[in-house]
Amino acid sequence: MEKPTPHTFRKESIYIDGKDKTDEIKSYSFEGNKCVVEYKSSEKTYSYSQSRIKIVRSAIQSERAGNIFSYIKAIAESVGLKTEADNNILANSYKRISFIPETSILYNYLNGKEPDKNNHTSPIEIFPFGFNLSQKAGVDNAFSNPLSVIEGPPGTGKTQTTLNIIANAVMNNQSVAVVSSNNSATKNVFEKLESNGLSFMAALLGSSINKKEFIDAQTEVPDLSSCRLTQEQEQTLIQSNTSLFTELTEKLELKNELALLKLETEKIKTEYQHFTDGVSLAIEIRFKKNVSSDQVLSLWITLEEYEKTGKKFYWLRKLIFPFLYGVKDKIFYTLSYEDMIRIVQSKYYGVKISELDLRKQELQNILQHFSFNEKMKEYTEGSMQLFKNQLYKKYKGKERPEYTEQDLRFNSEEFIKDYPVIMSTTYSLRRSLAENVVYDYVIVDESSQVDLATGILALSCAKQAVIVGDLKQLPNVVNSETVENTDKIFDAYDIPEPYRYSNNSLLSSVTKVFPELPKTLLKEHYRCHPKIIDFCNRKFYRDELIILSEAQTEREPLLVYKTKAGNHARQRENQRQIDVIIQEIIPQQNLEGVNLGIVTPYRNQTLALQRTFQGTDIKADTVDKFQGRENDVIILSTVDNEISEFTDNPNRLNVAISRAKDQLILLVNGNESDNDTNISDLMRYIDYNNFKVINSEVHSIFDYLYKGYEEKRKALLSYQQKKSVYDSENLMYELIRQVLSDDQFSKYGVIIHHPLRNLLLDFSRLSFEEERYARHHATHLDFLIYNKLGKNPVLAIEVDGYEYHKTESQQAGRDRMKNDILEKYKIPLLRFSTTGSGEKERLITALTKL
Repeated sequence: MEKPTPHTFRKESIYIDGKDKTDEIKSYSFEGNKCVVEYKSSEKTYSYSQSRIKIVRSAIQSERAGNIFSYIKAIAESVGLKTEADNNILANSYKRISFIPETSILYNYLNGKEPDKNNHTSPIEIFPFGFNLSQKAGVDNAFSNPLSVIEGPPGTGKTQTTLNIIANAVMNNQSVAVVSSNNSATKNVFEKLESNGLSFMAALLGSSINKKEFIDAQTEVPDLSSCRLTQEQEQTLIQSNTSLFTELTEKLELKNELALLKLETEKIKTEYQHFTDGVSLAIEIRFKKNVSSDQVLSLWITLEEYEKTGKKFYWLRKLIFPFLYGVKDKIFYTLSYEDMIRIVQSKYYGVKISELDLRKQELQNILQHFSFNEKMKEYTEGSMQLFKNQLYKKYKGKERPEYTEQDLRFNSEEFIKDYPVIMSTTYSLRRSLAENVVYDYVIVDESSQVDLATGILALSCAKQAVIVGDLKQLPNVVNSETVENTDKIFDAYDIPEPYRYSNNSLLSSVTKVFPELPKTLLKEHYRCHPKIIDFCNRKFYRDELIILSEAQTEREPLLVYKTKAGNHARQRENQRQIDVIIQEIIPQQNLEGVNLGIVTPYRNQTLALQRTFQGTDIKADTVDKFQGRENDVIILSTVDNEISEFTDNPNRLNVAISRAKDQLILLVNGNESDNDTNISDLMRYIDYNNFKVINSEVHSIFDYLYKGYEEKRKALLSYQQKKSVYDSENLMYELIRQVLSDDQFSKYGVIIHHPLRNLLLDFSRLSFEEERYARHHATHLDFLIYNKLGKNPVLAIEVDGYEYHKTESQQAGRDRMKNDILEKYKIPLLRFSTTGSGEKERLITALTKL
């Protein structure tokens, strides 16, 4: 495909007294400290002091920038919607652009030049809509960086963060445009302003319909005299609010710590339940009341070392051990090392849970004594009072005129002073007001669903931008025909991959162009039942979320319903699953009258569900349409006989699960499948957390137990900085961690030196020699990779030294025995020789096959 004719740009603009006079000026020149200007309308020349003149260069200066802009313009011509008169509005918007100032953030994006930090900004301390620690960081980043990203997982308060950015910008007499790919996201922000009596400063514009509705429904500025503060009152409130802000920030750290402790305790209790289900203890042993988990771990490591070296318990050790490790019963020392270690492991769980409970109680007492909720309310109200006092000063004594549609275009400067907050779609922002309007801030909401052509159009009129979105949720949809057409256009230009339209939303493109861009992950989650969002947390967000939500009902948060096995799906519709919803799920789970939503991957199933529940309050739609919505209970109808790649898409699953506030019911076909999918991970997670009977001969992996052990062992043993005495194992450990850090393998964890005897539920499949070998304390797996969601082992890894593991050696015989044992229990094994190569590729291949 040939390149179209390059776009023609004005190279600079001339501002006199802050107003763009470029179109009126014929020529200009500098003479000393004066600028001599000749206007087109007059033969006279006018002289201005240089302080009144500002020359702004174009953002399109380099060949790269020109190429990229011409490419995006060509994309707009290809993808833009056409009117009945065959008029491509998006393409026309690009054609009308004759100048983009270098002060626009688009200059940085097109040139791949990371913007300089704003070094003169102060930390924000006014949060009229409330705040938490990550929201505070996101707002601070927005004002200290011309371009920043706020990553907002479900239920973490993206809208609240946006509202605080708006408030602070308006406080600073700055203009803000809030845009998204659709009107619903911006209307949500508008409605929140409206509920706080602030919508009078915002204009919902963009499309012709929106502009007409705004013009017809203009309101006067409300009477803000009740919000007026004297100078003394204002200073007093600022001081008290600043002090309260500091206290709240400290307490928010404790609140987050408390939330993490609650989640950690739940995880340990679940793991402990599985431990006690699978391990029978020889005898109950008493420990001292004040024994610490640290002492118990030390005892475990010491016993393990004694077992390895064959040490006996002489009278002196029996005398010292109670003081060192708190074991009271002498009978303990008569047991086998294997039984002693199991008793100590069991004790560790109980002691650790008690320690966490104690710390939780301390934090709860501190927060209760502080009256956190009341103080946050006091601070928020104080901030709102300061904000409204500033608005009173801005609007006092001024009668706002009633604007016409023509004024929007020809009187934009005055309009934006009266309405500093403009809301639009990315598609229509440049057509909301005059073409040359550049906003102090453009906030792009739901940016993972904003395509490049409309996103870049919005950035062209932004001095600074905040990109808000979540790469773990659904991106904008690009159909196969558009992919083919836009890829042809991309191939005609010599530009970097992050600008490829078919592969990138605005959010993904910006983060690829600027990998070091300041990013804030909103961590505190408030919406879903902890057990529901914890799956998303572990599976998609690398355990980075802080879950502050609590169970609101007695409902089981996660359930799986399986239809009878069979070929029930036809043309992406599954009537059997609909029958199960009507006849079993709704009556059995008492869902009559409940705020219920049914999500499904396919349009055909959606239409069938909508016909079935027509006239009821039950909402049924595709996962894509449900993004941004929520229900108390969600049923996920997967439709497929065998889970497809489309249904199993991680972003789609993340969105589907996180729509459910109180209960998620997963509905799948009962066909047996060995596929390792995201849906099967969800089923394992549900199974593991509900303590259902698993007909398996392999233990869950007690990763919490062994993480504590590894850390303590590392501190106690002489090779303190290493996980292993062997350099080869240390290198392999780092390689495994590196591979598992990739998003596609993030559901996996790794444990080093896992005893084989702790992995098998019974030894009935083994010969006498194999059982003796498997039970031996020294028989372990060098590394065990496990699924963090179901705690099930997925891949054993052995590192074989050349000399030690020679074919004729004794160790080689043990290796063969270990191979046979693992094969009998269907645990995959990967061996790496220290003389081999391509380890990373082999490991990735093995995990991908799994």
